[in-house]
Amino acid sequence: MANNPLSDPPRNVFTLPTPTDMSLNPFWSTMRQNENFILQKSTTSGAPLFKNVLRTIANVFDTNQPPYRILFQREVNTTCLLLATAETESVIENAWNWIVEKMIPQLDHVDDPYDKEEWVASKIQHIVTHIDAGGDETSADEKVRNASRSFRQNFDIPPTERLVSYYSCAYNGRQGWLYISENYLGFYSFLLGVETKVLVELKDIQDMKKEKSKRNMFSDSLLIATKDKQEHHFTNLFRRDETYDVLVQLTGLAIERLLTNTGTRAPGTPSSPHLSGNAPGSPAPSKSATTTSESLLTAPLRIKMETQKRNEAFAKQFRLPLTETLHETVNVLCIRPNEREGRKTDVYQGTVYLSDSFVAFESADRQPAPQQNSPACWFVMPLFTVRRVERLNSGSYAYSLSLTTWHKMEIIFDLQAEKVECEQFCSTLKTNLKDQVDLMKRLKPFLATCWSEFLLKQSSAWPTDDNGPLRGGLGLQFGFPGDVRELQDRDKMGMWKQYFEGNGRNLTMIRLPTFGKLVRIGLPNTLRGEVWEMCAGSAYLRFYNPGEYERILKEYEGETSQSTEEIEKDLNRSLPEYAAYQSEDGINKLRRVLTAYSWKNPALGYCQAMNIVCSALLIYMSEEQAFWTLTTLVDNFCPGYYSTSMYGAMLDQIIFEHLVAKTMPILDSHIKKIDVQLSIACLPWFLSLFVNSMPLLYAFRVLDCFFMEGPRILFQIGLAILKVNGDELLKTTDDGQFFDILKSYFTTLDQPVRHKLRTKSRSKITNFTILMRTAYREFSLVTDEMVMDLRRTHKLKVIAGVESFAKRTGIRNLQDTAHFSKDEVSDIYDKFFGALYYTEKKGDKSDTTMDEPTFRRFLASITTWVDKGFRPGANNSSEIIAMEKSFVHRLYVHFDRSKEGVSLQDAVLGLSDVFHGGIMSIIDLFFNLYDSDNDGTLSIKDLLEMSKELLCLYHIMQILDSQHLSSITSLLLNAYEQYEIVSGQETSEDKRSERVAKYTLADDTPLETLMMHLDVMLNGADALELSLPSFRMVVLTDETLEIFFSSNFPESFTLKKALVDSQKSLGREIFNHLFASGQTLASRKPALSIKSQSPSLSPSVSQVTNSPSSARSSPSMAPSAASEDLIDLLDSASLGSSSKKDTEQSTSTSTTKTNIPLDELFSELEHFETEDGFQLI
Repeated sequence: MANNPLSDPPRNVFTLPTPTDMSLNPFWSTMRQNENFILQKSTTSGAPLFKNVLRTIANVFDTNQPPYRILFQREVNTTCLLLATAETESVIENAWNWIVEKMIPQLDHVDDPYDKEEWVASKIQHIVTHIDAGGDETSADEKVRNASRSFRQNFDIPPTERLVSYYSCAYNGRQGWLYISENYLGFYSFLLGVETKVLVELKDIQDMKKEKSKRNMFSDSLLIATKDKQEHHFTNLFRRDETYDVLVQLTGLAIERLLTNTGTRAPGTPSSPHLSGNAPGSPAPSKSATTTSESLLTAPLRIKMETQKRNEAFAKQFRLPLTETLHETVNVLCIRPNEREGRKTDVYQGTVYLSDSFVAFESADRQPAPQQNSPACWFVMPLFTVRRVERLNSGSYAYSLSLTTWHKMEIIFDLQAEKVECEQFCSTLKTNLKDQVDLMKRLKPFLATCWSEFLLKQSSAWPTDDNGPLRGGLGLQFGFPGDVRELQDRDKMGMWKQYFEGNGRNLTMIRLPTFGKLVRIGLPNTLRGEVWEMCAGSAYLRFYNPGEYERILKEYEGETSQSTEEIEKDLNRSLPEYAAYQSEDGINKLRRVLTAYSWKNPALGYCQAMNIVCSALLIYMSEEQAFWTLTTLVDNFCPGYYSTSMYGAMLDQIIFEHLVAKTMPILDSHIKKIDVQLSIACLPWFLSLFVNSMPLLYAFRVLDCFFMEGPRILFQIGLAILKVNGDELLKTTDDGQFFDILKSYFTTLDQPVRHKLRTKSRSKITNFTILMRTAYREFSLVTDEMVMDLRRTHKLKVIAGVESFAKRTGIRNLQDTAHFSKDEVSDIYDKFFGALYYTEKKGDKSDTTMDEPTFRRFLASITTWVDKGFRPGANNSSEIIAMEKSFVHRLYVHFDRSKEGVSLQDAVLGLSDVFHGGIMSIIDLFFNLYDSDNDGTLSIKDLLEMSKELLCLYHIMQILDSQHLSSITSLLLNAYEQYEIVSGQETSEDKRSERVAKYTLADDTPLETLMMHLDVMLNGADALELSLPSFRMVVLTDETLEIFFSSNFPESFTLKKALVDSQKSLGREIFNHLFASGQTLASRKPALSIKSQSPSLSPSVSQVTNSPSSARSSPSMAPSAASEDLIDLLDSASLGSSSKKDTEQSTSTSTTKTNIPLDELFSELEHFETEDGFQLI
């Protein structure tokens, strides 16, 4: 049978076909049924206690499911397939109608029941995996699919929001489930009638702390603090550390989007690339095709995030491009045969890592103190530098691989793993090596730019490449800082030559303890640039992107931007003491590198202090080398240092002050005592990497260690500076003296240390030598892991401070606050940028104006009638949805004063018309919205469009009744009357009667039909032109319209955050005391027999919010006798917080009364119950 393509199926309703045994769950009633399809609704009969217990059980076991579903049953009494779920009847009806129209006619041509099931499963699978792709319904883990449905059912979130993980925990003593998605953290609990909801946006989290439970016994608590000063304590988290790590990773992504404002993901889209293949826990295939093809399933987002985290950790560990994917890790014995005389074979136990393009090794053995945190041996080999791989004959159950590099160095890996793992490693290595064949052609030209290749050649000729003499830094032309003889450059070159001969060079170099020693004594001038880029990992970027630097310069030649203007201002301030930057040649090179980076990363562009670092790099590097090293430094080594907010430098200053307090508490106390802002002195050290603070000769020595060790060396050197000068700093009495000591210290770095110790070494021990010894020996406790942990700990607070500053600046730059208070403008700012946060960005630059979809999200956060679109079908008519979208479009055009998108200023001015304008302002607003041709008048077509959209607003606001229908009729009839009065026309009674009959909207008519009637009214309608004064009269003539324009419409806008949860429920406290109070109620049984009455009681609301909520008073009313009895019950039970004595008196009194069973007690209360099972008390 030919498969006809499916067209226009309902979105986000269908789910992967899942086997469901209908006979095992009696809590579903069938609404519709045909030969194969069944439409069901969940039902729970019985007393309220029974219903609440069932919901509690469902919550505890996380089995909450949407109340409507569609099943496919192959034959009677067989297992069904779950095809669709929905939260509203209208949505499931749309899905049912689509099945009846599109699928059942095609099934009529299929006779075999198994063929029917297979065809239906394949069609529904196609919808889920192709049309509704992007959500959790395509997850390979059925548990994730079910949990995601519960999450979306309980919270109003986008259907494409992907669930990361979920955990059982408690909140305020109520056990429930903690859901973590890409953009939200939600808690849901339902226990014995009390429903608790908490929903927090990850971007609003300001701090996270691991805590112990109240009794300080178990480490199972997590504190979440938000920017609006709310705190949420989650306890009984037995997987707390895992939960914390997941939140750290997700909030890190949220911070990145907040700061750069260049995120391209909307809510619900994956934050990492799709991973194909079947995941553990996915359904097994069956004959009836009840599962999806493995190639169409996606791994749960949690697994993707774990993979992404592992890849990032691997790339940072070995300084590799962040695009690398780690495939295999195996424990090995690394053997380095050494054929040189007098040297033994080196053997290291460790781990080998295999990624797309690299094989890396790190030994388990550590170096001796103070380098105890560094491995004794590690290296990275690009696979395109591997000439040969062969398996050694070491037995059938042993795997030993021999790798020969480009520089003819042999490395043997003795794999120590199971046979399957070894075979998998070898197979992946073979595949990845084949993929590197084309890159091997680039290797020879690339190596020609490396000075280490020239160093090992026998010829003493000047190194050259295809373009002539080998290009290098400005030092080759203008000279390197320092005296070559004093620096012992030739001796150092000899030692490096010896190291390269035995341990490889450039791309194939092995890092041993000797490597670190050679770097710390100072690099030779001609090798410094190459070693910097090899240590930083920027050499890999340069290799993979040949010609990229020249392409950027050529593409943007002659163009200017704000960044290029800032660059021009700082060019002459860049190391003016160095001769190259007093010439056009040096200035031009610096300009080209900074400009190229600003075009490559337009989101950041250019920031002050980048010129200082770049000018230092260019002394030892070519332009292309400096460009890629600057890229690596800004993006990886010092993230956030050179952004407009400098949040990275501010964060590291907090970490530095924390380390000072930890390592030198006496000095820290003195600093606080004399009120010294340590960051004022230390921030320039970190921003310029000490280039602007130390003499150049020693600043470059610091850079040597910086590129080898990473950012932690900045903290170590900074602490050492304070330590060395500690005695003098403790004598200071103000910040001026404090800063003078530090400033003068840098001028003495080249001076020899005066002490009585004699040394046999001919070299002088300078203050700089003492500084570096102190940094390495006394502050070796500062590790990369410590720095990363402290950054994660303090990052959220720093970002909150940066956001607060940006917010104050943005509000201060508003030209007109339009009579809004400071707090109201703050709320508008939050909602404005909250909408921008979730908007897909176009291009690399951040955008601070709203397009129409973003404006819609903005309106949804401040109005009650804009559908967020998270739950399709809430407005059960496509006509209503179209009218609502049309009205939002009119508002967007009205708000967009510049026609380039709605800015914050536009939003403030536009909302002022609603909040502060009064009824006349609202009338003018509607007049302008529908004056389509901007001629100052409304035509009958404009009024009919207004009428349809007013009907839509009435319906969404739930105020549509006969009076509001009459107001539409009055609007049209009074418009003609006003037009005729103004124009001086007279109309006969017959004509008026005809108009009344034509424009009258009948009650009990479906809204869609009313819309069609209004469309028909346009045909043959008399023309009219209604001016603004006449339109005002039309509105003010009708009381219903006047109330709508003066109250209903403006009151539908609010700047306060809506409550996350406002559920009407009986309250668990009542249950806790119901047994003691039941007898009291029994004694008043005659007074409760009031089934003919309808008492109106204000609901008892259990509210949990993530923002401060304002209490709303309910209308006062005189309680009936039954009301008073029930209130007495509540007072004695929980609402009045009864004393123990009152409870005892109540119990003792009731012993003389007739006992009533609990079931009868609830039956007496049932007449107070609503349809959905909640008590209105």
